[in-house]
Amino acid sequence: MSPATEHLHFRPLSPTSVADVIGLFGQIRQSPGAEFFHPHPLDEAEAKRLCALTGKDYYCLAYLGDKPVGYGMLRGWEAGYTEPSLGIALDPSFIGRGLGKALTLHLQAVATEKGATHIRLKVYTRNTPARRLYAELGYVFSPLSDEEELGRLELSTQLRLGILARGFVLWSGGVDFLCGLINALLATPSANHADIIVFLPSLPERAFTHSYFRNIARRLWLTLTLRPDAPPPSLDAVRDRLTSLSPRIKIVEVGKDEFAHIEAVQRWRIDVAFPSLAPSDFGSACAVVGYLYDFQHRHLPAFFSPQAIRLRDQQFRYQLDHTDVVIVNARSVVDDAQRFMPGTHAQLVALPFTPATNKEWLVEVPGVTARYGISARYFIICNQFWKHKDHLTAFKSFARFRKDYPDVELVCTGSTEDARDRGHFPSLLEEIAKLGIEQRVRILGLIPKRDQVELLKGAIALIQPTLFEGGPGGGSAYDAIGVDVPVILSDIPVNREVDCGRISFFPAGDDKALTVCLLESMTRTESRKHEDQLLDQANSKLTRCGETLWGALMLARQLKWHSNRLKEDSSRQP
Repeated sequence: MSPATEHLHFRPLSPTSVADVIGLFGQIRQSPGAEFFHPHPLDEAEAKRLCALTGKDYYCLAYLGDKPVGYGMLRGWEAGYTEPSLGIALDPSFIGRGLGKALTLHLQAVATEKGATHIRLKVYTRNTPARRLYAELGYVFSPLSDEEELGRLELSTQLRLGILARGFVLWSGGVDFLCGLINALLATPSANHADIIVFLPSLPERAFTHSYFRNIARRLWLTLTLRPDAPPPSLDAVRDRLTSLSPRIKIVEVGKDEFAHIEAVQRWRIDVAFPSLAPSDFGSACAVVGYLYDFQHRHLPAFFSPQAIRLRDQQFRYQLDHTDVVIVNARSVVDDAQRFMPGTHAQLVALPFTPATNKEWLVEVPGVTARYGISARYFIICNQFWKHKDHLTAFKSFARFRKDYPDVELVCTGSTEDARDRGHFPSLLEEIAKLGIEQRVRILGLIPKRDQVELLKGAIALIQPTLFEGGPGGGSAYDAIGVDVPVILSDIPVNREVDCGRISFFPAGDDKALTVCLLESMTRTESRKHEDQLLDQANSKLTRCGETLWGALMLARQLKWHSNRLKEDSSRQP
């Protein structure tokens, strides 16, 4: 990617874009190429109209930093056409810097994401630079008149998408995340044009190769940073779960080492591989989308060893410097990356908040509460017993709450091990005893996911007191909102990205404020949403997440293609 487009980003038009659109339209009108761009007036009234649209057509601005430098559109869907028409226009002072190509590639990615199989545009025969660009991108031209040609591009080539399970099968949360990504991809029309192949690292790695020793170092890094304290899920269970997602998913067993993955990606002719926890060179034909989970080590450094902090920083910077596109779970992670590691290469794509509603979860499973000895009303915390989850604030609050409601219980699920501090859980038990609530706090440890969901459904509310999360609310909030259970949530910035559900916020670490929320939850009488409403909400959220993912994948593929072309052009230079 050229320096001029390195930090280019795109924003769909919205009511907040009006001033930027008016200003850019004024610049475009002064351009020598304005005679070639007249799909609509370039005035203030049209700018306001476009920014107020909410239909199927797509209009966007391209920005370099905070400056709008280009305008793009895909229209025709709203009029009933299946083949959208593309149009772009640039601020004349930025013409010739590669921005037109980048904007066109973005619009093609959006069209593919929205399920289009072809795209079209009109170009004047005397507009030589534009025609040269579109020809380079693969458009095929036919005459419309003596002055104009119609360019068409086929978008329907079957994409071969490789899902990298390596690293994610080490802990149950990683498997949940991977399955969530696949379900989101399958929820969109773009999935109809893709072969989805999951590379499951189930075979032995090749011993004593360079990759073998790199993999040992990588496992050490994952141990220090992801801390999978609980035993990893069995590969048989992971295989069964992945297979159950869709008959369209193909599982390919590969070695655990990097070389085996590179070989498999090339053998299966993968176009885009993701989500990658660490950059790998799969060859010139394969684009890679990385994944970066969070910057907890920068926000809560006391919870990490100096070695773990150093390893995370090195790994994250390498990822951001050597991957074109990286997905993250929240806008807060994007902000952190720009704050802690400015000037890196990758374009970061934040996934929208996507609570899960599995239809099977909505079916009642009788006897679960009795099996765990729960007979009273209860709140629930579904977190591992890690220091940053801040169970202590919840226990202090619950002790105060019990003065008004002595019969209510607090149920806790999750691993009781914290690799950073083996004394953390015993210290919590001591605190529970000091607070005099040991008879009303039930610590169940790790339990089957389906049992956890059933207990969640029966709770007064989920308590999520966490001091830090990489995604809004953490996994338990995703599950609770998916089955319409109220959530009492700490107000850290990432949690404020939760945009649906029955949420009560309290200041993180404030046990008195949390007590107020607990007391208020006892007087609420809202009925749970109907099953159809929950499924509709989940499907809508899942589709939005899938569209974001496909956009990231297409962007990575097009940037890879663009990079290859630059290398080819460079190699031809004397």
